[in-house]
Amino acid sequence: MHGPMTRFDRFAEEALYGPKGFYTQGGNAGTELGDFITSPETSTLFGACVAVYLDRTWRDLQCPDPFVVVEAGSGRGTLCRDVFLSDPECVTALRYVMVERSQLQRDAAFAVVTSSCFAESNEVPVTALKDLPAGPLTGVIVGNELLDNLPPRVLRRTATGWSELYVKDGHEDWHPAPQEAHNMATALVPDAPQGTCLPLHLKSAVWVKRALDLLDRGRVLLFDYGLERTADIAERPMHEWLRTYRQHRRAGAPYADAGSRDITCDVAFDQLPGFPRIVLQRDWLLSQGLDGMTEWARAKWRDSARSPDSSALAARSILNEASALADPGGLGSFLVAEWQVGE
Repeated sequence: MHGPMTRFDRFAEEALYGPKGFYTQGGNAGTELGDFITSPETSTLFGACVAVYLDRTWRDLQCPDPFVVVEAGSGRGTLCRDVFLSDPECVTALRYVMVERSQLQRDAAFAVVTSSCFAESNEVPVTALKDLPAGPLTGVIVGNELLDNLPPRVLRRTATGWSELYVKDGHEDWHPAPQEAHNMATALVPDAPQGTCLPLHLKSAVWVKRALDLLDRGRVLLFDYGLERTADIAERPMHEWLRTYRQHRRAGAPYADAGSRDITCDVAFDQLPGFPRIVLQRDWLLSQGLDGMTEWARAKWRDSARSPDSSALAARSILNEASALADPGGLGSFLVAEWQVGE
């Protein structure tokens, strides 16, 4: 018996978030039991840098109260926890909303944040939702490695135009692309040679538009891997920008055994609405004071490297974490996009 033919983005959506999807069944980020590693799991320094950014934005917005921070794709709450543990200046006005589609991860995140940061408190300025809250609001919408998990449509240039990727019985199945998809791909890469493949990030564009419309004043801040131009992604083989992971390893093609692996795609930032300011993650972290946060660790290691004690080894660990976050060949090469609203 043969299964139905499904457009790739719909197949991937079900494989990630459906009743038997990868995230529904417990796939998550983490160093040991996770399937992949993200910046918040790499080091608490990432959350400390986000906390610095939130304070700067809060002051730029004339210290609104409430100051709402919405973290989309919050996973198990690591970033939220680290922001509060950094004790930002804006904390008395801060209302933090974790948005996570997986009920399993929402429950885990709320437990982690409340037990770590508010064990002695009667009120908790944190909530966990399945989708973006109602607006308008003043604050920041932040997402770390969110867009790469919003499945794209996938097109391939043929001798006669563009074809679109479908999935049937665990295999690729290409069919002529609808006219609107054909037109979009042609506009993005007008001179694409035959065989060129590219993603169309329609879900990501819609999500960013929703986030921008949610704010009356504030910022949208997104961290992700990808490139600024679709044309640059299209120059690479499809398996380089459309990947799967399980237990920290590449997990083969995304089509078979749906729900068993993470499906992720490099983001082409030129397909997103508006005109964000885009910088490398390395540069963004340095602009938030990463070097200053680790100055004590550098001094400790320098003074104790020849005969390190436990505190010196802890300092060395912090330096290694900072290096990983800013690594130009890894996390440091991610892009950080910032949109300003209402100013």
